[in-house]
Amino acid sequence: MLKFLLKSSLIAFLYCLFSINSVNAVEVSKLDEANVPVSSRAVAERDKALKSALEQVIIKNTGTARSLNNSLIQSQLRNPDTLLSQYGYFEQNGQLLLTASFEHRRIVALLRQAQLPVWGTQRPLTLFWVAMPGEGDTIILSDSSTLAERKQFSDFSDARGIPVLLPILDLDELMGINPNDIKGMFADIVASVSGRYQADFLALVAIDAAGNQVRYRLNLYNKATVDSLTPPIFTFNGTAENSAQAVTAMMTALGEYYFTKYAIADTGAQQGASVTFVNIQKMAQLVEVEKYLKQLSAVKNATLTHIQGHTATFSLDLFGSETDLERLLSLEPRISVVAPVSAGEFSPVVNKAGKPVYEWRLP
Repeated sequence: MLKFLLKSSLIAFLYCLFSINSVNAVEVSKLDEANVPVSSRAVAERDKALKSALEQVIIKNTGTARSLNNSLIQSQLRNPDTLLSQYGYFEQNGQLLLTASFEHRRIVALLRQAQLPVWGTQRPLTLFWVAMPGEGDTIILSDSSTLAERKQFSDFSDARGIPVLLPILDLDELMGINPNDIKGMFADIVASVSGRYQADFLALVAIDAAGNQVRYRLNLYNKATVDSLTPPIFTFNGTAENSAQAVTAMMTALGEYYFTKYAIADTGAQQGASVTFVNIQKMAQLVEVEKYLKQLSAVKNATLTHIQGHTATFSLDLFGSETDLERLLSLEPRISVVAPVSAGEFSPVVNKAGKPVYEWRLP
């Protein structure tokens, strides 16, 4: 399953059947849950762990640890029980952990009240190609690797709600790419062997030994538009004590980048918009579209205001801008853009000139 990092056993199974062509953005679950190691079930230990769990949930739902500096959030962290849905304990590998769930609507309401951006459940999927030292040579980190760095990606993915995918590295891929292609940041070569992975973004990572430390570099590309001349849309580099710390630094930076792109704050202004869907064949599609629109982090409210034939228009009240909305719509794999339209093309539904018209794909 896509817990966030796709598990290797499932990937291998899926590729025995078909290429994964329906997975782009990922709908992330468990954004309101967290597990915290504890030394006992004592009340003081529980209270400390609940605060830590709420901190993790706040970060998951905003995308950035900076949200914890907000004064309203600081006040709420002193009373995590007021947002608590349930908690319990379990053991894992001999370690006692407290697991806590918080009420999603109240978490979002808190963030809105604190005027913090909210990152919704639909999040971009990033395919990582990592060249790093290993086994006396430079290797490419695969999904099935037993190295600690593989677990580091998985743990951070779970903790921050950032969906990450690592390559299978089957024979076809090993014939088409080598670690130097990644270290050289040859994005077009890497993209040429990444066709089977329907990720939104492509991340090239190089980790090299530098004395007692490591150097690292991350270049991020929009997977759909990579060629030999494409510059990265985001880059991050530095040094760290070890490769595990390098992974944490890069994933933190990536989370901050996605936060700036996809987490939506309430501007306080009255911002309206409309979206038009065509080729509506079933009433169930309208229900699904309305439900989807209402859960978007950019949308305060969505109302079906016009329907004729197979065309439906929804009026929206927004937290952010129409650009924010369109960016979120582009992540949904069930939505495709039909074409920019001129006013009146789908008469009597009137659209602004050049505004996209969408289609909701049937399963």
